[in-house]
Amino acid sequence: MAPSSLAPPTGMRLMRRVDISSLCYALSHVDDQIYMGVNGGADRVTRDGRSSRVISVNGHVDCVYVYDNRIYTLVYIISSDWSVRVYNLDYNLIQLWRHEINDNPNQLVVRKDSVLIPHRGSKTIIQYSLTGEVDKRIPCNVLNDAATWLCVMSLSCDTVILSCDDTVSCIDVGTGDCVWSTDSLEKPRAVCCDDASRAYVAVDGQLSTIRIAVLNGVTGKAEFTLSIAQRIESPSRRY
Repeated sequence: MAPSSLAPPTGMRLMRRVDISSLCYALSHVDDQIYMGVNGGADRVTRDGRSSRVISVNGHVDCVYVYDNRIYTLVYIISSDWSVRVYNLDYNLIQLWRHEINDNPNQLVVRKDSVLIPHRGSKTIIQYSLTGEVDKRIPCNVLNDAATWLCVMSLSCDTVILSCDDTVSCIDVGTGDCVWSTDSLEKPRAVCCDDASRAYVAVDGQLSTIRIAVLNGVTGKAEFTLSIAQRIESPSRRY
Protein backbone atom coordinates (compact mmCIF):
# COMPACT_ATOMS: atom_id res chain seq x y z
CA MET A 1 0.00 0.00 0.00
CA ALA A 2 1.01 3.67 -0.15
CA PRO A 3 3.85 4.66 2.20
CA SER A 4 2.97 7.15 4.93
CA SER A 5 4.92 9.96 3.28
CA LEU A 6 2.68 9.82 0.19
CA ALA A 7 -0.92 10.80 -0.33
CA PRO A 8 -3.29 7.93 -1.08
CA PRO A 9 -4.11 7.28 -4.74
CA THR A 10 -7.11 9.07 -6.20
CA GLY A 11 -7.86 6.50 -8.88
CA MET A 12 -6.87 3.02 -10.01
CA ARG A 13 -7.14 0.99 -13.19
CA LEU A 14 -6.91 -2.71 -13.82
CA MET A 15 -3.57 -3.14 -15.60
CA ARG A 16 -3.31 -6.88 -16.12
CA ARG A 17 -4.99 -10.18 -15.49
CA VAL A 18 -2.88 -13.18 -14.46
CA ASP A 19 -4.05 -16.74 -14.99
CA ILE A 20 -3.71 -18.86 -11.86
CA SER A 21 -3.80 -22.60 -11.33
CA SER A 22 -6.82 -22.87 -9.05
CA LEU A 23 -9.52 -21.07 -7.08
CA CYS A 24 -7.86 -18.25 -5.13
CA TYR A 25 -8.76 -17.84 -1.44
CA ALA A 26 -6.34 -15.11 -0.34
CA LEU A 27 -3.53 -12.80 -1.45
CA SER A 28 -0.48 -11.28 0.22
CA HIS A 29 1.80 -8.77 -1.51
CA VAL A 30 5.47 -8.24 -0.59
CA ASP A 31 8.58 -7.08 -2.47
CA ASP A 32 6.94 -7.00 -5.94
CA GLN A 33 5.60 -10.52 -5.49
CA ILE A 34 2.13 -11.82 -4.76
CA TYR A 35 1.50 -14.97 -2.75
CA MET A 36 -1.87 -16.63 -3.30
CA GLY A 37 -3.64 -19.20 -1.18
CA VAL A 38 -5.22 -21.73 -3.56
CA ASN A 39 -6.48 -25.29 -3.76
CA GLY A 40 -3.45 -27.49 -3.27
CA GLY A 41 -1.13 -24.92 -1.68
CA ALA A 42 0.24 -21.44 -2.33
CA ASP A 43 1.36 -19.89 -5.61
CA ARG A 44 3.79 -17.02 -6.17
CA VAL A 45 3.20 -14.43 -8.89
CA THR A 46 6.24 -12.33 -9.84
CA ARG A 47 6.19 -8.79 -11.19
CA ASP A 48 6.30 -10.02 -14.78
CA GLY A 49 3.07 -11.98 -14.22
CA ARG A 50 4.59 -15.47 -13.99
CA SER A 51 2.85 -17.84 -11.60
CA SER A 52 4.37 -20.92 -9.93
CA ARG A 53 3.46 -23.30 -7.10
CA VAL A 54 5.84 -22.78 -4.17
CA ILE A 55 3.97 -24.54 -1.34
CA SER A 56 1.98 -27.76 -1.74
CA VAL A 57 -0.60 -29.19 0.67
CA ASN A 58 -3.27 -31.88 0.42
CA GLY A 59 -6.07 -29.39 0.85
CA HIS A 60 -6.37 -25.63 0.45
CA VAL A 61 -4.68 -22.53 1.85
CA ASP A 62 -7.45 -20.28 3.13
CA CYS A 63 -5.12 -17.43 4.06
CA VAL A 64 -1.50 -16.50 3.35
CA TYR A 65 0.28 -13.71 5.24
CA VAL A 66 3.91 -12.66 4.82
CA TYR A 67 5.55 -11.13 7.89
CA ASP A 68 9.18 -10.74 8.97
CA ASN A 69 10.56 -13.09 6.27
CA ARG A 70 8.05 -15.77 7.17
CA ILE A 71 5.04 -17.02 5.21
CA TYR A 72 2.12 -17.80 7.53
CA THR A 73 -0.62 -19.98 6.04
CA LEU A 74 -4.00 -21.09 7.33
CA VAL A 75 -4.54 -24.55 5.86
CA TYR A 76 -7.48 -26.92 5.69
CA ILE A 77 -6.47 -30.51 5.02
CA ILE A 78 -9.19 -32.58 3.39
CA SER A 79 -11.03 -34.80 5.92
CA SER A 80 -8.93 -33.32 8.71
CA ASP A 81 -8.58 -30.04 10.63
CA TRP A 82 -7.39 -26.48 10.24
CA SER A 83 -3.74 -25.76 10.96
CA VAL A 84 -1.30 -22.87 10.88
CA ARG A 85 1.82 -23.67 8.85
CA VAL A 86 4.79 -21.31 8.77
CA TYR A 87 7.41 -21.37 6.00
CA ASN A 88 10.66 -19.52 5.43
CA LEU A 89 11.33 -17.71 2.16
CA ASP A 90 12.90 -20.89 0.77
CA TYR A 91 9.43 -22.46 1.28
CA ASN A 92 10.61 -24.92 3.94
CA LEU A 93 8.10 -25.71 6.68
CA ILE A 94 9.51 -24.43 9.99
CA GLN A 95 6.46 -24.34 12.29
CA LEU A 96 3.09 -26.09 12.44
CA TRP A 97 0.23 -26.16 14.91
CA ARG A 98 -3.41 -27.19 14.83
CA HIS A 99 -6.00 -24.43 14.99
CA GLU A 100 -8.04 -25.66 17.91
CA ILE A 101 -11.53 -24.83 16.65
CA ASN A 102 -12.99 -25.97 13.33
CA ASP A 103 -14.89 -22.81 12.39
CA ASN A 104 -14.00 -21.97 8.78
CA PRO A 105 -11.91 -19.10 10.16
CA ASN A 106 -11.22 -17.33 6.84
CA GLN A 107 -8.17 -15.30 7.88
CA LEU A 108 -5.20 -14.80 10.12
CA VAL A 109 -2.97 -11.79 10.69
CA VAL A 110 0.37 -11.43 12.44
CA ARG A 111 1.13 -8.53 14.79
CA LYS A 112 4.22 -8.06 16.94
CA ASP A 113 4.84 -11.52 18.39
CA SER A 114 1.42 -13.10 17.92
CA VAL A 115 -0.92 -14.64 15.36
CA LEU A 116 -4.59 -13.62 15.47
CA ILE A 117 -7.43 -15.76 14.10
CA PRO A 118 -11.13 -14.87 14.56
CA HIS A 119 -13.42 -17.54 15.98
CA ARG A 120 -16.92 -16.55 15.01
CA GLY A 121 -18.73 -19.19 17.04
CA SER A 122 -17.43 -17.94 20.40
CA LYS A 123 -17.21 -14.26 19.32
CA THR A 124 -13.51 -14.17 20.14
CA ILE A 125 -10.21 -13.56 18.40
CA ILE A 126 -7.74 -16.29 19.37
CA GLN A 127 -4.24 -14.93 19.98
CA TYR A 128 -1.47 -17.49 19.44
CA SER A 129 2.23 -17.07 20.14
CA LEU A 130 4.51 -17.42 17.13
CA THR A 131 5.12 -21.02 18.21
CA GLY A 132 1.43 -21.93 18.46
CA GLU A 133 0.53 -21.60 22.15
CA VAL A 134 -2.81 -19.90 22.93
CA ASP A 135 -1.93 -16.68 24.74
CA LYS A 136 -5.48 -15.45 25.20
CA ARG A 137 -8.95 -15.15 23.73
CA ILE A 138 -9.96 -11.60 22.92
CA PRO A 139 -13.71 -10.89 23.20
CA CYS A 140 -15.14 -9.54 19.95
CA ASN A 141 -18.91 -9.11 20.02
CA VAL A 142 -19.11 -7.84 16.44
CA LEU A 143 -18.28 -11.34 15.15
CA ASN A 144 -21.07 -13.58 13.91
CA ASP A 145 -21.52 -16.38 11.37
CA ALA A 146 -20.80 -14.11 8.38
CA ALA A 147 -17.53 -14.19 6.44
CA THR A 148 -14.83 -12.19 8.21
CA TRP A 149 -11.74 -10.25 7.10
CA LEU A 150 -9.19 -8.43 9.24
CA CYS A 151 -5.94 -6.47 8.97
CA VAL A 152 -3.45 -4.63 11.17
CA MET A 153 -2.00 -1.15 10.68
CA SER A 154 1.75 -0.84 11.08
CA LEU A 155 1.43 2.45 12.98
CA SER A 156 -1.22 1.12 15.34
CA CYS A 157 -0.53 -2.58 15.85
CA ASP A 158 -2.49 -2.69 19.12
CA THR A 159 -5.69 -2.65 17.08
CA VAL A 160 -7.14 -4.69 14.22
CA ILE A 161 -9.57 -3.56 11.56
CA LEU A 162 -12.30 -6.15 11.10
CA SER A 163 -15.01 -6.48 8.44
CA CYS A 164 -17.93 -8.75 9.26
CA ASP A 165 -21.60 -8.78 8.22
CA ASP A 166 -21.91 -5.26 6.72
CA THR A 167 -19.95 -3.67 9.58
CA VAL A 168 -16.33 -2.50 9.72
CA SER A 169 -14.85 -2.10 13.19
CA CYS A 170 -11.60 -1.26 14.91
CA ILE A 171 -10.90 -3.60 17.85
CA ASP A 172 -8.39 -3.03 20.65
CA VAL A 173 -6.62 -6.39 20.92
CA GLY A 174 -5.51 -5.66 24.48
CA THR A 175 -9.01 -5.26 25.89
CA GLY A 176 -11.40 -6.38 23.16
CA ASP A 177 -13.04 -2.95 23.24
CA CYS A 178 -14.49 -1.56 20.03
CA VAL A 179 -12.62 1.68 19.25
CA TRP A 180 -14.98 2.59 16.40
CA SER A 181 -17.50 0.89 14.17
CA THR A 182 -19.35 1.85 11.00
CA ASP A 183 -22.25 0.27 9.18
CA SER A 184 -22.58 3.05 6.60
CA LEU A 185 -20.71 1.23 3.81
CA GLU A 186 -22.58 -0.68 1.11
CA LYS A 187 -21.90 -4.39 1.67
CA PRO A 188 -18.27 -4.15 2.86
CA ARG A 189 -16.11 -7.16 2.13
CA ALA A 190 -12.32 -7.59 2.23
CA VAL A 191 -10.23 -5.05 4.13
CA CYS A 192 -6.53 -4.20 4.12
CA CYS A 193 -4.41 -1.50 5.76
CA ASP A 194 -1.48 0.67 4.71
CA ASP A 195 1.34 2.16 6.78
CA ALA A 196 -0.36 5.56 6.99
CA SER A 197 -3.26 4.48 9.24
CA ARG A 198 -5.74 4.03 6.41
CA ALA A 199 -8.10 1.11 5.87
CA TYR A 200 -9.16 0.08 2.36
CA VAL A 201 -12.50 -1.72 2.23
CA ALA A 202 -13.85 -3.45 -0.87
CA VAL A 203 -17.54 -2.60 -1.26
CA ASP A 204 -20.17 -3.83 -3.69
CA GLY A 205 -20.11 -2.22 -7.09
CA GLN A 206 -21.20 -2.78 -10.67
CA LEU A 207 -19.81 -5.72 -12.62
CA SER A 208 -17.57 -3.38 -14.60
CA THR A 209 -16.25 -1.49 -11.58
CA ILE A 210 -14.58 -2.41 -8.30
CA ARG A 211 -15.15 0.15 -5.54
CA ILE A 212 -12.90 0.63 -2.52
CA ALA A 213 -13.84 2.84 0.42
CA VAL A 214 -10.86 4.49 2.11
CA LEU A 215 -11.31 4.99 5.85
CA ASN A 216 -9.28 6.89 8.41
CA GLY A 217 -8.03 3.99 10.52
CA VAL A 218 -7.93 6.06 13.70
CA THR A 219 -11.45 7.51 13.53
CA GLY A 220 -13.28 5.22 11.09
CA LYS A 221 -14.43 8.20 9.02
CA ALA A 222 -14.71 7.64 5.27
CA GLU A 223 -12.21 9.80 3.39
CA PHE A 224 -13.19 8.93 -0.18
CA THR A 225 -14.02 6.03 -2.50
CA LEU A 226 -11.80 4.67 -5.26
CA SER A 227 -13.33 3.23 -8.41
CA ILE A 228 -11.32 0.68 -10.37
CA ALA A 229 -12.43 0.17 -13.95
CA GLN A 230 -11.97 -3.45 -14.99
CA ARG A 231 -10.24 -2.73 -18.26
CA ILE A 232 -7.19 -4.50 -19.68
CA GLU A 233 -4.29 -2.20 -20.54
CA SER A 234 -1.33 -2.81 -22.83
CA PRO A 235 0.42 -6.15 -22.16
CA SER A 236 3.66 -4.20 -21.69
CA ARG A 237 2.30 -2.58 -18.54
CA ARG A 238 3.17 -4.01 -15.14
CA TYR A 239 0.59 -4.82 -12.50
